[in-house]
Amino acid sequence: MKEGNENGIKATAFAALSLAFASVGDAFLYPFLPVSSSAVGVPVAWVGLLLSINRFVRIFSNAIIVRLFAKFGLRALMITAVILAVISTFGYALAAGLLAWLAFRILWGISFSAMRIGTLGYALQAQRSGFALGLSRGLQEAGPMASLFIAPLLLNYFAPNSIFNVLGLLSLPALYFVWMLPKGEDKTLPVESNPFLNWPTTLNSITFLSAVLIDGVIVIALGVLFLHYRVAITPINAAMLAAFYLGYRRICLVAFSPAGGWIADKVGLKHVFNSSIVLVIIGLLVIVSGWIATGAVIVFTFYGINSAMTPGFVSKGREHGLVAVAENATWRDMGAAIGTLVGGVLILSPYLNNFLMGAILLLALFVFVQLGTARKTLKLLYLWK
Repeated sequence: MKEGNENGIKATAFAALSLAFASVGDAFLYPFLPVSSSAVGVPVAWVGLLLSINRFVRIFSNAIIVRLFAKFGLRALMITAVILAVISTFGYALAAGLLAWLAFRILWGISFSAMRIGTLGYALQAQRSGFALGLSRGLQEAGPMASLFIAPLLLNYFAPNSIFNVLGLLSLPALYFVWMLPKGEDKTLPVESNPFLNWPTTLNSITFLSAVLIDGVIVIALGVLFLHYRVAITPINAAMLAAFYLGYRRICLVAFSPAGGWIADKVGLKHVFNSSIVLVIIGLLVIVSGWIATGAVIVFTFYGINSAMTPGFVSKGREHGLVAVAENATWRDMGAAIGTLVGGVLILSPYLNNFLMGAILLLALFVFVQLGTARKTLKLLYLWK
């Protein structure tokens, strides 16, 4: 049963804010490690693994996390996850060597899995689930957004270890917000006894491929793409430029996700999902054409809306809604992990654009199957009928 709207939105906001503050350290790694890994003693060849290992961990942890939520409740597991996340952020400052970095990245992967599913669990209990999902995604991205704009500027003045200590301190408010979550929520969340991961549906295939492209390859390779297409730009400036556009990505999530949720409550999740994914594909094509900044703006604007609405779309009409959300999240994590790993391998390869184009065409094929016909595609884009 869904909570009253006011209580549901309040719980959604507290859960999302705890995730927002807990994520500031992880967000900084994506623009930082690909161009400055040597500063923390990490070989560049291992950057892709470090940025993807937490996502590979989530592939296996999501199903387990859902069962733990069913047993212990949302609040208890959220508190545990936030504590682990704060430890991992401080750990980046202490990590001395590849094994230590791997350990803290794995710890972050487990904690993020629990925090993300927990925040979705609270949002799905609200009466206006579309708005709650959008609000949740918008709030939880505020912390990483601030990190991406502020932390890179500190590189000119402080050592990386000092910056990670500052980010650890900034993550501490997450403990307050997670503690303020309402007590005594229903612990009888339904859990299926299905196999670990089913064959992907069309929706999950779209989630997987879009995550490969955007959460994986584009995120890790954005700085390198700027290095390729802009003359006389230094690695530090490329990292700062990549951080700016990744920060813009977070701005889109903060600003547009609640609006997308409000629209979805009016016109339907399906229309918002389908329209936004088509526009994402257009933006990806602009990127591979060499217009990096323009394409990034289009992609990040509409991918933020699309990814925020996906959990509501996949769980709609499902008896085991949180299980469907966890399964979709697993496909997203798998796509992001593979995309990050591939991005790390292709980061200096001349075949990067070829891979992007092939993956975009495959994504377009699945979207075409989802929409049905080209005529329907145009209707969804321009008429929403």
